[in-house]
Amino acid sequence: MSDITEEQLDEMASVDVRTVDINTLTDIRDINIDTKLSVEKKLTAFAEQTNNIYVHRIGDYVVKVKFQKEGPDIDDKMEEYIKHLAEIYI
Repeated sequence: MSDITEEQLDEMASVDVRTVDINTLTDIRDINIDTKLSVEKKLTAFAEQTNNIYVHRIGDYVVKVKFQKEGPDIDDKMEEYIKHLAEIYI
């Protein structure tokens, strides 16, 4: 990920999900990451497989993500999300 400049990161982060052309986005389901890699190598693999590390598509839906250094990890957030879905459908 070291090849991406601060300016490019800012430009990627500023994409408006309401106006972006969905056809220019990478479908996140097509991204493959070896979970045994270090965090830095996972981030590099992720960045190499997408044209915008912040904005993606999942089928016909546009998704914007943000990264944080502190707080719950992705596994915790996914567990929270699944519990929330279970509450809706039960």
